[in-house]
Amino acid sequence: MKTDSRSTYRNQNQQATLRNTAHIVRVFGYCRVSTDMQVAQGLSLDDQRAAIQQYAADRGWVIAEVFVDGGFSAKNTDRPAFQRMMREIKKSDGEIAAVVVTKLDRLTRSLRDLCNINEDLLEPCGCNLVAIRDGINTFEPVSKMLLPFLAIIGQIERQNTSERVKATIRHIVDQGGYYGKVPFGFTVVKEGKLTKLVPDPVTHPWLETAIGWYREGVGMAEIARRLNEAGIKPRYGRVKEWTTNKMYELLRTMQVHKTRGLDSSSRYDKREAYQLAYRLRCDGRTLQSIAEELNAHGLRPLKAEAYRWYSVGELLRSAVYHDRSTPRGLAQYLKEQGHSLREIALRLAQAGHFPKRGGQWYPNTVRLLMSS
Repeated sequence: MKTDSRSTYRNQNQQATLRNTAHIVRVFGYCRVSTDMQVAQGLSLDDQRAAIQQYAADRGWVIAEVFVDGGFSAKNTDRPAFQRMMREIKKSDGEIAAVVVTKLDRLTRSLRDLCNINEDLLEPCGCNLVAIRDGINTFEPVSKMLLPFLAIIGQIERQNTSERVKATIRHIVDQGGYYGKVPFGFTVVKEGKLTKLVPDPVTHPWLETAIGWYREGVGMAEIARRLNEAGIKPRYGRVKEWTTNKMYELLRTMQVHKTRGLDSSSRYDKREAYQLAYRLRCDGRTLQSIAEELNAHGLRPLKAEAYRWYSVGELLRSAVYHDRSTPRGLAQYLKEQGHSLREIALRLAQAGHFPKRGGQWYPNTVRLLMSS
């Protein structure tokens, strides 16, 4: 008697995917962007989230939560939301059927990290991996077997792309052209196929003035204040005024300010610093007081001996703050701190918050609250 191969495959796939109670497939979504990927082709956080939601909706999957790391590289797994997602998978006791990402490099760019994630966490917890645009879906046995090879190919392609981009930039510069962000004080003009950097008639005199002040010993904060007072706007940034940090970056770009070698006993640990700064900021602390607290804990930025208020602002650029006076804000804050849905339900009741229709909080009602 012949077996219908398509029917057999369909039945096997259904058995692999219908892992949860009442045949509900619950998944986590994960989104990530590095600082230079915010507006790249379809890689913004909103684009990633929409793609994951559409993919899950098409299959009738329930997204338990979407974890987001904004402004973090994939060179390692030292990312707050990623680490929290890993803890939630471990605590889920097999209830989370998969982690869904748009592309594999949103999760990691390291072959070693991918193997560790898959072998040490996903497989032991019965959790699959889906990378939508890479065609990876470890619900399917073939995809699971090919995962390491696909990761190797992706890593090789990324390295080749990086080398091609570097070679192109070197060629442009060798021909007298310019590639990159246009710094304050300059503009660009086209000469044939080349883009060249030339002084801007309006802002370049102010750049020379700022450099002159710096060489006279005027501090960066004072230079920023003088430019703001004169109504001179920086070229980039959401806030259209000069800050100490923006002035530092400009003078460093112009190679006027030379960074000194670090002579500090403090350690660099971005994850620990971010978590402490986030918690203090949610408690209403100022950037200056957070900087003092980070320094007291022996932490420092990557390229400085100690935290200042402006470097704390940079550290917190991807943080999201929640109004803990509301049940939704409190629940989101507790989730960010790594608490389980059951723990959040208990904390909400202790804080005097109850569901709109009365009764008590359950993990599912907490999840609905946070997604509303």
